[in-house]
Amino acid sequence: MRTSPGRAKAADPGGIGRRTFLSRVMLGTAGTVAASFASGDVGQLVALAVEEGAPVRQMTPSRQKPSHEDLMRRAIALSKQVPEVPFGAVIVRRLTGDIVAEGWNRSSENPTLHGEIDAINRCAAAHRLIDWTGLDLYTTAEPCVMCQGAVEWAGINTVYYGTSIPYLTERGWSAIDIRAAEVARRTPFRRTGIVGGILEAECNALFDAAPRGRFKT
Repeated sequence: MRTSPGRAKAADPGGIGRRTFLSRVMLGTAGTVAASFASGDVGQLVALAVEEGAPVRQMTPSRQKPSHEDLMRRAIALSKQVPEVPFGAVIVRRLTGDIVAEGWNRSSENPTLHGEIDAINRCAAAHRLIDWTGLDLYTTAEPCVMCQGAVEWAGINTVYYGTSIPYLTERGWSAIDIRAAEVARRTPFRRTGIVGGILEAECNALFDAAPRGRFKT
């Protein structure tokens, strides 16, 4: 809102210019403006736009972003719904860590419904117009070639996993011997990040404790 010359003069009794006045406000000499960075890999600056003549108010800190470990713990919790095939997955918004979809292995119903595929299907059903490039996926085990292929076609930004494919095969689990990073490397239209070893010991314990069955000898 524009001010009249009289109001502008009253708001600037010392004769300083508007830009200088606002600069001093932002530096805290004429009030308190709080700016906070959200925690996590990507800092998100929260700033207050100061309008001339408007009161300067204290900002409250932004909600803390969940850590990689927090999100993997959620995937672990989901995997415990199917202890014989403990593959759990969550899809989150990269900047905030908000969970937008969850899944777990339901291959007893459909052989293609691995945990990651289940989470991707649920995300697509619940968020039809979502920007997939703004999402990350956390999964208890390294995605198989089918699941990593689905990640690439969806456009998910980064995959974080706990247990590796080599660990699974060493422990008697059936697994296609193609690493997720290899699938990502051979997908020229994406630049998907792959990060392993998140709560690796806890995830390994899930697969060690699983009873023998269709996928574990």
